[in-house]
Order: sequence, then C-alpha cells, then structure tokens
Amino acid sequence: MLKSTTSSEAEEIIISNPPPKTSHSEPGVASRGLNDVKQTFRSAQSSSRAANEIDQTKSPYYKEAIRKLKEVFQLDDFRQNQLKAINATLDAKDAFVLMPTGGGKSLCYQLPAVCTGGKTKGLTVVVSPLIALMNDQVHHLQAKGIDVVSFNSDQGAEGARVSRARLTGSGKRPDILYVTPERLDKSTDLRSILGRLYKQRELARFVIDEAHCVSTWGRDFRDSYQSLKSLRLEYPGIPIMALTATANEQVMNDVIDQLGICGCEMIMQSFNRPNLFYDVRPKLKNVINDIASFIQLHKGQTGVIYCLSRNKCEEVAKELRDKYKLKAKHYHAQMSPEDKHKTQAAWQSGECEIIVATIAFGMGIDKAVRYVIHHSLPMSMDGYYQETGRAGRDGKDAKCILYYTYADTKILYKLIKDSEKTSEEEKERQLEGVRAVVKYCQNDVDCRRVQVLRYFGQGFDPRECHKACNNCLDEREQKTEDMTTAAKSLLNLVQALGRKERMTKVQCLDVFRGANVKTIRDKGYDSNPYFGAGAKLSREHAERLIDQLLVLDALREECFTNRSGWNNSYVQVGGFRSSLTLSPHSLS
Repeated sequence: MLKSTTSSEAEEIIISNPPPKTSHSEPGVASRGLNDVKQTFRSAQSSSRAANEIDQTKSPYYKEAIRKLKEVFQLDDFRQNQLKAINATLDAKDAFVLMPTGGGKSLCYQLPAVCTGGKTKGLTVVVSPLIALMNDQVHHLQAKGIDVVSFNSDQGAEGARVSRARLTGSGKRPDILYVTPERLDKSTDLRSILGRLYKQRELARFVIDEAHCVSTWGRDFRDSYQSLKSLRLEYPGIPIMALTATANEQVMNDVIDQLGICGCEMIMQSFNRPNLFYDVRPKLKNVINDIASFIQLHKGQTGVIYCLSRNKCEEVAKELRDKYKLKAKHYHAQMSPEDKHKTQAAWQSGECEIIVATIAFGMGIDKAVRYVIHHSLPMSMDGYYQETGRAGRDGKDAKCILYYTYADTKILYKLIKDSEKTSEEEKERQLEGVRAVVKYCQNDVDCRRVQVLRYFGQGFDPRECHKACNNCLDEREQKTEDMTTAAKSLLNLVQALGRKERMTKVQCLDVFRGANVKTIRDKGYDSNPYFGAGAKLSREHAERLIDQLLVLDALREECFTNRSGWNNSYVQVGGFRSSLTLSPHSLS
C-alpha cells in the first residue's frame, strides 16, 4: 500500500527501498568481508557504552600513548575508540576507523606518529583529499612541535623542494607526511622515495583519510584513490589505517576489499551527533534575509554556509557583507592558492566569522562552529551528514539548517546528466543520492535524527532525540492517509498524454486538480480522462504528491532546450511507474 503519513498540513508517501546492488568483489572475500562488516556495523548501534571488549589500557603501548597525549597534545584523556585505533596501528595491524565528524579521527594517527614504541618505525604517510584541511592540520601540528611536511599543488616548487629534502636528506626524518592522492598517484619521484624508506625500514604506516572516496559505491568516489590499491602490494607488512565519518555497509565492504585489508581491526561507533539540532526550512525568495536574521541572532558565533556553485558562494557572501554588514567570505576550489590561504587565515583569526563555501572547504580542527547552513541542496545524504558534521566538533550545541525547494533538484539533475566524464551507472547512482536528500527534506513527520541514522543502517529511538530536530519539535496533529489512488490517477494522467505531448509540472498540477484556466483548455488538457482527479486535494498537498512521485522515479522531469537556448522541464513517466500499477498491497 502506498501510504501518506502527514501532519495536518502536509503529506509524505512512504515506500520500501529497492534492494541494494550486489558487490562486484571476488565471491569468497566479498561475502566474508560483508558479513564481518555487518556484524561490527550493527554492534556499533549500541555505542552509548564503551565499544572496547578488552581494557585498552592493558596494551603495552598505553603508557607511551597517554604520555604523548598529555605532553604533546595537551589532552587529559582519550575519546571513545581512539585508544583502540592507536593500539591497533602501533601493533602493526590494519584498521578501519569509522567515527562521526568531530569524534577525533585525526588523533588516531597523529599520536602514533610521535610514538617510538610501535612495531613499525619511521614516517606516517597520510593521504588526504582536501588541501585546505591538509594545510590547516600541518600548521596545527607544527604549532605543537610535531615534525610534519606535505606535498600538494598549493605549495609551489620551493615548498616541494624543501619537503623532498627532508625525506631524502641525512638528517632526522619528519614524523608525518601529508600528501594528496593525486600526487601519490602521479609522482614517480615520491613513490621512489617511499620505496627507499620502506627498504630502510623507515616507513611506519599509511593512513587513508576520507576513505569512503576509495569506494566506487560512494558519492565521493575519486579516480586518484584507486591507485591506493597498490600500497598493499608495494609495501607488504606496512599497516594501513582507513578513516571515514560517512560509510554505509556497502561502502565499508568495498573500501576494505579495494585496500586489501580484509581481517583488519573494525573500530566503529554510532553516527549519532546528539549535540546537533537538525532543521529543514522552506527555501523562499527571501532566503538570504532569513539566513542573515538567523546569523544576527547568533552574533559573534562562527558558521559555515554551503552553496552548490562558486558563483553562488561569491554572490551570497557579498550580499551578507554589503547588505547586512556581516563578516563573511567565500571559499571554493577555483580560488588561487594565495586567496585560499588568506581566507583560511582570516577564518582562523576570527576576522572572518562566516565562510560561504562549496564542499571544497576543509574546516579547521579547533574551530568552534556553532551553525552550518545549506543554502543549496546537498547532493547526497553522505554529503549532508559530513557537512553538517562540521558544526559542534567541540561537543557543544550547534544548529544545522537546510533550506529546501524542489527547484534545486533540477539544477543537480542537470549537472549530473550533462557530465561527460561520468558513466550512466554512476549518473544513476548520483541521481539516487539526490532523491534520498529530497525524501529526507519532504518527510516532515519522522524524527530527522532517525532518518539520518536509518540511511546509514543504524536504528535510533526518536525519544532519544529530545526534540533536537524541527520534526520532533513540531507538535501539530498527525494523521495517516492512503494516497495510492491519487498517486495512480496522477501517473495515469501523465501516461495518457504520451511522449508527444509535453506538460510542465505546473500544468500537470493544474490538470490534476481540474483548474479551469484558458491555457489548459487551449491545449485540450481538460479532455484528459484524469482531469480533476485530484480536485479534493489542496494545491500544496497535490504538489507534494507530485514531488514524492518524482523522488520515487515514478515520474521524471526531462529538460529540453528550445531553439532560443532556453531550458524547459517537462513531466514524463519514470522508470518506477510500472510498480505502482500492481496491487495496492505490493508497496508500503
């Protein structure tokens, strides 16, 4: 049955998700790895208690680790699972570390890098995809007296020469090398240097940050990460640590398989971030004014606003500065290295309180971010979780606001479909990612926290949310209403037009509700057998029904360019339409 669980003013169609695709990995390894991941993944759901089965303080590495924690990092105690990860890598074991953003992943490899008592000695190589985050961590560690160098495209020839000299000279080697996956993949010189260090037993471990990028199943899959598969073959015996804040079971299994770390230590905890308040708001024409009003109520606090494009970042930041006199700067990948550094420095010093950025922006590890605002729709739930996770990393309360309009999906769909470098299979996967976000936004009944954790395969009791999301805070009366008949009528209406007739979403809405307007009569749409089938629904409810069918891919909006170069979107029957013609009990 196709249901609509609603508040008194809104409806949401709920439908079971299609089964996940099967893995392309080798049968024996894949099935064994996935079972291991599932067992560990589900045990992580009860993470309110300590996840360690054994007392990690009994480890032979504990004394040095706790001493370095206090002396170098100026911290009193480890957070959940940090010591378990540290002990694993010091014991030369591979490890997969899944921690929520702000959970302290970086310490899991930074601290072992300054320890001398581990089974492997020498350089810790950290592969990181975000140059801004890499630079920030390098400066942060250097301020603590840790010897660290990096290789990335921002440092220039002189910076690269200095880093190379530190790795090849006769003096003391650095403790940590940060490198982008692209540099590690394409620099034969760097691979040669690492080869020599390996032969000299001066290579301690490889660390893969943002490890979900390794997986072809992940939304952030990067070609350069595929080269990391060779690390196991080129440097046997060197432990690999993979870290991520966003990975479902399928992605985790793929990462483990790709990196060749089957049998690794699985160190995981719940995705829940109890200090974050999740809020989804309608995106109206005055959205910038609404954002500015929120910021002014939180004067002096630091925040990040995410936009989809670099042009929108610059536009929003400028309006916040010029019209509302707020301390805002933009940040995106197309900025020069010098401008990026200036913005990063202003952000760290407090001169800039608001960063308006694309996903290229990597946050400072010690920055107290009190709010994250999505001006534009995220491309996936993984992205949404990771970006909202930039807030409240200090453990204090923070707000995450997403401004939603279905119109934003058209931009994302077009970007995905027009990509020439993306395979059709990957495009469909990305489209599914967008649909998941839209489904989340349109569900104004279920606890936001439940929805987020459900996406990652974790259960959650909505009573534990404690009204820390806009849905749980909403005390309007709720009701359940069967929308199957209305949904089928709407689909039949569109199908009756055939492929030759093109109807916009607005026209579809008017025909469905039986609007007596000249444009409908002139096109003969009033003769459609399903004209007026949704007359009893309010315009808002009918529009939500159309949006939900678009999310389910029962309907699709196809974009066409006319002779004048203008783009128009028309509603057509989607790939999931046939399922809705089955018996009412086939779907729920």
